[in-house]
Amino acid sequence: MSEKTTHPETEHDHNGTQPAVAGTGVLQPDDTLLKPKINGGLQAWLTVLALFCVFVNSWGILTTFGAFQEYYQTELLADQSPSAISWVGSIQATLIPMVGIVSGPLVDSGYIRALTVVGSFLTVFGMMMTSLATEYYQVLLAQGFCVGLGGGIAYIPALTVVSTSFTTKRPIAIGIASIGSSVGAVIFPVMFRQLQPKIGFPWAVRCIAFVSLLMGIVACIILCRRPGQKSRARSLIDWTAFREPSYMLFSVSLTCVMLAYYVPIFYVASYGRVVVHTTTSLSFYMVAIVNGSSVFGRVVPYLLVAYVKPIAILIFCVTASAIAMFTWIAVSEVAGFIVWACYWGILSGVLVTAPTSIVAHPVFCSSPNWMGTRLGMMWGISSFGALAGTPIAGALVDLENASFLRAQVFAGCVMVGAVLLQSWPAVQVFSYDRNNPR
Repeated sequence: MSEKTTHPETEHDHNGTQPAVAGTGVLQPDDTLLKPKINGGLQAWLTVLALFCVFVNSWGILTTFGAFQEYYQTELLADQSPSAISWVGSIQATLIPMVGIVSGPLVDSGYIRALTVVGSFLTVFGMMMTSLATEYYQVLLAQGFCVGLGGGIAYIPALTVVSTSFTTKRPIAIGIASIGSSVGAVIFPVMFRQLQPKIGFPWAVRCIAFVSLLMGIVACIILCRRPGQKSRARSLIDWTAFREPSYMLFSVSLTCVMLAYYVPIFYVASYGRVVVHTTTSLSFYMVAIVNGSSVFGRVVPYLLVAYVKPIAILIFCVTASAIAMFTWIAVSEVAGFIVWACYWGILSGVLVTAPTSIVAHPVFCSSPNWMGTRLGMMWGISSFGALAGTPIAGALVDLENASFLRAQVFAGCVMVGAVLLQSWPAVQVFSYDRNNPR
């Protein structure tokens, strides 16, 4: 069964230079993929630093929301249901990848500078406005929409620059940069927990915003030095991708992953408080423990890429994540809860970094000139999972009776679905590499 059916209009790629193999309909990689590329050097590693800062300001702030969720439920927005509050985090989680549908093609068109500056500004501005919020709709607009838009606008440009600055070291470079997410997700909950009782909610959030401002300045200084390579005007969507089964199955599988991914991240603090009966302080710090553990998942597996393909690492970790969701049901003691949180944290680090390094494979993106667009589309499709996952879980959670069972089963089942959907793309990657040894 061939990967792509040959059509007259798809005999060439977007630039009209990519022939298909006769009789198979499988498009060969663009010649630019075979040209020597930068695989390190000072400039390339500076872009890794910039992406690190962007990760702090996007996924780092987002994965801190578990601490905010607990505070909102018990203090600021106590009159709102857990499901309603989780919409703030889920909208933020949706916008960060979804905005890539627009920012990806703009990156391909050379607008790296403008996107980086605007994204960094909106992130800082959103956190500053959150510090002034006293009503639900204000938190939703500031932390949900504004911070989410800012993270999404800056994320894909930095990611694309790093992806095109490395070849064999790409997974490691992205893994190192993604540590920024863990750093932010460890520092911000601790800052919030330590500062909020002493200086109040407004200034605790402003302190987080000032750290975000520093990260944004560093990212802008580095990425704005690159003018960006302009290409001809193009559609926001690469419509040929919808005719590629491997790309679409992989993207839909990430939707399933995102449906489950934020359930433990957003509700781990509440679970600790009402089920495990931890102290209030420890329930807040569980968010930091999960995110701190993710450092290992973001880096260590990619030290193995010389021996194991990234997509094989991802499938293994998605399978292990499905097991984690079901074993979460049995956790009822503090020690076991901490061990489980570390286990899930390690896996969560792989789930958000591996797809980015995988989509650069010729099976999913035949031309590097369309890297930004394909990345944006992939994360845009998966963002629907981030939007729906935590509100669904919030409706399934029963805090009054300390019951998380339905949410845990839901998360485990969609993770199993993700494993099944990734099987065919994995077969295609292995087949391509076997037929096109490097």
